[in-house]
Amino acid sequence: MLTGACVYLGALSVIMAIRALTLVSSWNGENRAADFSGVLGALRDAGLSEPGAETFYKGLLSVIAVLAACGLVFAIYTARGHRSSRVGATVAIGFSGVVTFLGGLGGTFVFAMIGALAVVFTIRLWTGEIRTYFRTLAGHEPPAPKAPPAPEPVLAGPPHPSAVGGDQAAPAPLPPSPYPGQQPAAFTQAATPPGHTQWTPGHEPLPKPVNIAVWTTFIGSIVAAGLSALMLLVILVGGVDYDTVMEQGGPGADMVSGSEDDFDTALRFITVLSSIAVVIGAAGLLASIRVLMKRRAGGVPLFVVTVVGLIVSVIGFPLGLPWTVATIVCLVQLRKPEARAWFARS
Repeated sequence: MLTGACVYLGALSVIMAIRALTLVSSWNGENRAADFSGVLGALRDAGLSEPGAETFYKGLLSVIAVLAACGLVFAIYTARGHRSSRVGATVAIGFSGVVTFLGGLGGTFVFAMIGALAVVFTIRLWTGEIRTYFRTLAGHEPPAPKAPPAPEPVLAGPPHPSAVGGDQAAPAPLPPSPYPGQQPAAFTQAATPPGHTQWTPGHEPLPKPVNIAVWTTFIGSIVAAGLSALMLLVILVGGVDYDTVMEQGGPGADMVSGSEDDFDTALRFITVLSSIAVVIGAAGLLASIRVLMKRRAGGVPLFVVTVVGLIVSVIGFPLGLPWTVATIVCLVQLRKPEARAWFARS
């Protein structure tokens, strides 16, 4: 049941990711704005300008492409019994499926069915049988089957004297205690010897693989969020246009080639990618802090952020190459037996 659901979810994720990437890449060449006039009209009615509505919609398509690609990875790991991946698949594929069902990838019957199937199979990941399977993998005992209630025995025989108005026999007195005045001592926890610290669960030192993954995520998230936020400030506040770059020059001016339309397309892509990087950087920072503070409770967010960061860094190649290496290191460390055993304990 679990494997079949994951196979369908992986296939649906591939379809949605390819569809979203195709729409974004061929937007200008095939005049996609005319095909999605209804969606763009709704965004304009919400208060966005025409260029702003197109930018927002293309950003949404980019997010769906990233989440669908992450959903494929999560579906593979979920089929292998990875608990954190089940949460990631639910978020990534569930969101992509809802947007696809509502017409985000085209208001056709085919894509509406694809979105509905994605939502249905995502819900199947949380049925009772699959939840029991994952609890068993985590070391919990499976729930015992409920036994049918036994019928009350019917006793045949003469009625008790008290039932017919006779004298009720008094219970026999208990024998006196051989040690009068003594009561059983209540169990008390032994005091901690002087010079020793009391052990508290969940606060032991981090294993080496977890320590490497956490600090790599922490430092990488700060750098990614900071540089991306700086890029957004330069683009949105400072203003960057084709003529200024060509006339004044500056870092990266020799890399600008092609027409002004190509420059605007590349600039919008960098803006969307930087916005996503800021969000992922903030999420990675919170996930790493949660592991450092609450320890095992942050294992699922840390794994999800790492996989999403890997997909986004690959899309942003070559600018995202350092984060691609960092996320691969984190995934390798989190998949080591010491890290998996440490996160599995509750």
